[in-house]
Amino acid sequence: MDFNIVMIGPPCSGKGTHSDLIANEFGLMHISTGELFRREMDIETPIGIIAKMLINNGNLVPDSITLKMLYKHIKNNKDVKGFLLDGVPRTLPQAELIEKYIAKYNIRCDVVFYLHAPDEVLFNRMQKRSKDGREDDTEASFFKRMMNYYDLTHVLTEYYMAKGKLIPISTDAPITEVSNKIFNTINYYLSKIKQ
Repeated sequence: MDFNIVMIGPPCSGKGTHSDLIANEFGLMHISTGELFRREMDIETPIGIIAKMLINNGNLVPDSITLKMLYKHIKNNKDVKGFLLDGVPRTLPQAELIEKYIAKYNIRCDVVFYLHAPDEVLFNRMQKRSKDGREDDTEASFFKRMMNYYDLTHVLTEYYMAKGKLIPISTDAPITEVSNKIFNTINYYLSKIKQ
């Protein structure tokens, strides 16, 4: 049974952490555009070089590049239980293009988790991650990414709420407590699909 999830939220809200937990629990393929770009950057492909310059300065990679990479990855992994999209869509045009794509290929977007926490909590997480060696986690980059999030991405909460798919989840709590809430929500939706 296909079940597809989108994760949205500001930087350091826990999207990667909880995406991994969900993917492992429910057997979904976790597609993180950030991770896909990091792979491209590690092997210094033309996309990787452009992405590194943009990401390390807190900027977004253009929609055309992001979606081309995403669609290629989905096409190469058709025989999975479902997809968990982490880090995409980041803009309203991206969301609208993805909706057209999934309609064309008969893929559903079942639920959208909006992970959020107070800005000071997000900032503290960024500082912790920067000590672990993440190049894109600097104070200047964090504030630029936050600005991009509120300018370009936060509108997606209204977009998906209007579609009846948005589930807000506060991540200002222990990871196990947050993941239990998310797992319970997914199990509820899965039970509805089976009916």
